[in-house]
Amino acid sequence: PYERLFVGETDGSSFPNGGLRATHTAAAFTTWDRSSPCFVLDRVLRVPCAFVTHLGASIDEKTPLLRSNDAVHKQGLRLLKNIKICTDAKAIHSFLGWEQEFFIIPAAMYRKRPDLLNCGRTLIGKLPQRNQVGDFNYFAPLCKQVETLLFTVSALMLKLGVPMAVLHNEVAPGQHEMSPIYCQSTFSADNNVLFMEVLEREAEKLGLHALLHE
Repeated sequence: PYERLFVGETDGSSFPNGGLRATHTAAAFTTWDRSSPCFVLDRVLRVPCAFVTHLGASIDEKTPLLRSNDAVHKQGLRLLKNIKICTDAKAIHSFLGWEQEFFIIPAAMYRKRPDLLNCGRTLIGKLPQRNQVGDFNYFAPLCKQVETLLFTVSALMLKLGVPMAVLHNEVAPGQHEMSPIYCQSTFSADNNVLFMEVLEREAEKLGLHALLHE
């Protein structure tokens, strides 16, 4: 039923509870965040949501952002009226422009590294000779395989309504960055999560692996 778009309920069976309560009493609720548009990916409708307990406590990272935006809106309008600037304003919105840095390495090499497999970052070894020295990497052209990946991701994100504005090498060897045109903050935050999912999926198709830990 269409009501499920607005409110959903989990069964809580996978929640850690420390044996303090039965899993069927550990339910929480999703509510559609209508400040961020729905989209279709792989023939599945994705509905951006906030995730809260039955008492309204946030157990996600979206709810604090939504409540912060409400506070900025309320107190911002109050401030404008007190300083007599734009006293006819009806709303205040926050905008966000994220940038995502990541490392791209061959998937075969990734699978040989237990630290990368378990932690997603380097725990053993030593720094490469070039490391973050000078502009050798930052201003160098993209290698062909990485260029193919980034342009593919950029095209897919555009189809999902997220135009990417920047893609380039970063300072460290194997490090790269992409960022979109900034937009409303809750929508932008959802776009960042979506981008990481698309990047990891498309990298695997090319025999690569994306490490998102900076």
